Amino acid sequence: MAPKKTAKKSGKEDEGFICPMCLVVRCLRDMVDRKSPFFEHMSNARVEFLEGIKSLIDERIEAIKKGPGTRKSRLTKIKVED
Repeated sequence: MAPKKTAKKSGKEDEGFICPMCLVVRCLRDMVDRKSPFFEHMSNARVEFLEGIKSLIDERIEAIKKGPGTRKSRLTKIKVED
């Protein structure tokens, strides 16, 4: 029996790396039609995750709107003696 031919992989898959978040989202999208408590919880978790990301984005937008002086500087000036 001859081996089955497979579709040609894209360049990123050839590298052997698959983004974990992309894999999770793809699996959830494929399972969206299933009706069970597990999938209901997973759907709610996906919404909560996206709302969390949205809150981070909204917080950053507000900081940008307030102007450049609102963020704490992470840099500390150090005097160096010669």
